[in-house]
Amino acid sequence: MGVNDLWPILEPVKQHLQLHNLCGKTIAVDLSLWVCEAQTVKKMIGTVMKPHLRNLFFRISCLTLMDVKLVFVMEGEP
Repeated sequence: MGVNDLWPILEPVKQHLQLHNLCGKTIAVDLSLWVCEAQTVKKMIGTVMKPHLRNLFFRISCLTLMDVKLVFVMEGEP
């Protein structure tokens, strides 16, 4: 899944930004990464019914309140 060896190609131009620097910007989000990441958080397993949905809700809410426009990127068949 994904593009092989993409990160070494992007390494020379990467930038570390504070979250507030995204205000008013449009960013692309790898939706499958957010979902998979939330499903592996051990603290939520057994205490939250659907951790991936909870995580998506709070991330989207936070970024939307900061006037960040999100474009969700997915690959493969629906």
